[in-house]
Amino acid sequence: MKITVDKMMAKHPCAGWSQKRVAKYLGDGKTITDMLRDSLANNGISMSDAIWGATRFLPDKINRKFAIWCARQCNSKLPEIKNYIDVVEKYYNGRATKEELEAAYRAADKTTEEAANWAAERAAYGAADWAAYRAAYRAAYEVADEVADEVADRDKMRIRQVKKLIVLLKSST
Repeated sequence: MKITVDKMMAKHPCAGWSQKRVAKYLGDGKTITDMLRDSLANNGISMSDAIWGATRFLPDKINRKFAIWCARQCNSKLPEIKNYIDVVEKYYNGRATKEELEAAYRAADKTTEEAANWAAERAAYGAADWAAYRAAYRAAYEVADEVADEVADRDKMRIRQVKKLIVLLKSST
């Protein structure tokens, strides 16, 4: 699917992406993969903006997979957080109930409040929470953004995220 100026503007990009700028970048249209590859090549779009744009047009299933993958990148050491991410994934694959999701949420929330390494654990919990309870397109971008903010080398994480989206796109066709 080609993303056109009208399609992109309908998704309400940030003020930095005026219609004129979107038109200059997209031309007659680009695929999601084109946008992601352009960002890796530093060709007119940042990785963050490419991830935002891609997640607005991806199917919910790919956005959920991406959000869950991002949540796992926090590498939490706490079993309650790891379990919560696992249950979120099971829930979206139809293998966990809403009650199991809620129980895992409560355990993870309690654990993050008590964790000595609060910031990293809270990031993993927050990422899983976004993946579980928000619209898939928004969850995917917000989780990616939150995780990138938590790691030491944001640029390396963005590269990994863009590459993961490309792999997910290839596997869905």
